[in-house]
Amino acid sequence: MNAGQIERQWGIINTLCRRSRTTLDELAEEYEVSKRTILRDLDKLSLIFPLVDKKEGRHKYWSLIDGYKDVPPITFLPTEFYAIQEGTRFLKALGDPFLRPTLESISHKIRATFDQSRIESFENLRKIFSINLSAAKDYSGKRGFLSQIFSAAAEQRRVEIGYQGLKDTKPLVRKVDPYKLWYRDGTVYLVGLCHLRNKIRMFAVDRITLLNLTDDNFLTPENFDFNEYIEHAFSVMIEDPIHVKVRFNPEIARYIEEREWHPSQKIKKYKDGSLLMELTVGGTLEIKRWILSFGSQAEVIEPEALVEELRADLERMRQVYSLDSSNRSSSLNRSSS
Repeated sequence: MNAGQIERQWGIINTLCRRSRTTLDELAEEYEVSKRTILRDLDKLSLIFPLVDKKEGRHKYWSLIDGYKDVPPITFLPTEFYAIQEGTRFLKALGDPFLRPTLESISHKIRATFDQSRIESFENLRKIFSINLSAAKDYSGKRGFLSQIFSAAAEQRRVEIGYQGLKDTKPLVRKVDPYKLWYRDGTVYLVGLCHLRNKIRMFAVDRITLLNLTDDNFLTPENFDFNEYIEHAFSVMIEDPIHVKVRFNPEIARYIEEREWHPSQKIKKYKDGSLLMELTVGGTLEIKRWILSFGSQAEVIEPEALVEELRADLERMRQVYSLDSSNRSSSLNRSSS
């Protein structure tokens, strides 16, 4: 029996403790396995636990006998404990004031249940696997804002924020209905209805300069689907979707093929080793930066508007680097004086 089977069967027993009864269909959907697999699990579990089945109409239900509570305690594998520890470290990097203490408490309790051999197994995992969070922004100075936004979203209370975007010369004050906090690429974003623009917008929390909770409440629209809202974002920017085709040289093709860059991507391979990627993304800015990172190994086929943007950017880069070294040094000195 592998770890997956152990975890699933332990989960089934606890599910039967929480519910008065359940069906094969419900368990198969919950654990994403076939009904035949669930039936085998129940057969094995019935050798240890007092399981009963009863047919009512067209449905067959499974349950534990009434009053049975002798279920074994939760046990954790070293890998599971390691995942919790890394999750705690991740939240520390965000300066999160809510889940971090909870995860720390859980990890202390789990460690207390481990014998020395399992603790050594956990320490060995830390030696062979590491997660780098160096790209994450430091939110230690924004804990108050995170706390207020979290509370406001949970209570559906409108907030007033001062926000200074990258191109703003000073913060603009606006009222926002906070729908969601979203972490992406080292940054925490507040997603909600901006009353200044009367539109759902995304705000980087580290650019919020002031925040006040108001006494006004709001209701999140039933038709708001966050996954649908970010569907076309290549990274975080929400703009009108465009269809892009990029051809990659054989030298970089394997690297491109090895990962999913966007959920919409489709890849076609060519005999010479190159490949064509098609994807639908929001706007051109983020996809353009990504394409430029591959230099001459990537070529945009369409849309033509993106090709023209790249040509203009490359021409500006050519002009920047066409200066000889002495002129560049002089220009730098003038800028710094």
